[in-house]
Amino acid sequence: MKICIADQKKRVVLPGISPGECFQVREIESGHLELLRLVPQETAQAMTSTKLVDRWAQYALTPRLSWEELRKETREL
Repeated sequence: MKICIADQKKRVVLPGISPGECFQVREIESGHLELLRLVPQETAQAMTSTKLVDRWAQYALTPRLSWEELRKETREL
């Protein structure tokens, strides 16, 4: 059994853990804590300007209704 002692800033050094790892801390009952290692999500790469222009051209904002249909639906009865 390994013993860890908290310092003045309430920090504990855990064996086998590298700096920067993230954990979820749950208090199961008074005096019992459980640590769950969180797996970091992969971040999406930023799009280049040419990819953005292509995406805008591909998904152009076009209305689904004609002007006449839109007028009919937005008029008060």
